[in-house]
Amino acid sequence: MDKVSHFFRSSVPFFAAVGLLSLVACGTAAQAPSPTDGSLTPEAAPAPGQVASAYDTLRVSGVGKATGTPDLTNLALGVSVTAETVAEARNTAAQSMTDVLAALKEQGVLDADITTSHFRIHEEYDYSLQTRQKVGYTVSNGVTVVVRESDTVAAVIDAAVAAGGDHIEFNHISFSFSDTAGMEKEARQAAVADMLEKATQLAGFAGRELGDLKLLSDVPVDSERFSGNQLLSLRAEAAAFDTPIAVGEDDIAVVVYGVYELK
Repeated sequence: MDKVSHFFRSSVPFFAAVGLLSLVACGTAAQAPSPTDGSLTPEAAPAPGQVASAYDTLRVSGVGKATGTPDLTNLALGVSVTAETVAEARNTAAQSMTDVLAALKEQGVLDADITTSHFRIHEEYDYSLQTRQKVGYTVSNGVTVVVRESDTVAAVIDAAVAAGGDHIEFNHISFSFSDTAGMEKEARQAAVADMLEKATQLAGFAGRELGDLKLLSDVPVDSERFSGNQLLSLRAEAAAFDTPIAVGEDDIAVVVYGVYELK
């Protein structure tokens, strides 16, 4: 059998398959719906809450802030004691922490506003002579404290420092709000106004008119602080001077996102 005859004989099944697929494709295309009234096909229909058209819309965000004076002060403090034995370190730390807690309560701090944050025991080593020499054990005990009267913060800190003595540890101070509902409402109102102003400007710059608002959402902000004066100054002579504390002001931020029609 020559090569030409072999080629035609072996190619018949291939061309037959191609022709069958072409017929099937044509039949499928003929049966597919072809809307002529401009309506969206079921596959292209927008989901509930979405804007029907991706065109002739304007997407814009707005940011709003509300400023206030924090009424809560959060302190992180404790005691740390190093001794030759665990028992000695633990007992000394326990006595020091008991004195600190008593001083906090004498300043009006509530039991519910004092929470243990950590309790640790670990071996202590001296590396000063380029050798690892065990010197004992360190026991640390820490608490978080909420002070609800801003004008008593300095007195609370000084009382805790005096009670803890050389074992005191002061790790952190921050300020917050006990009730943010009113400030959040004010910030949302400012955010929506900012969004509308931006949308109006953008539409005007593009030679269009702003249409109806089709979508509006509130974007969470992860406790972003835009400003605030937080000052803590602990001095060696704390017994002679009051510790200066400035609460200052802080902000609550809200971000909104909207989609407008364009005319």
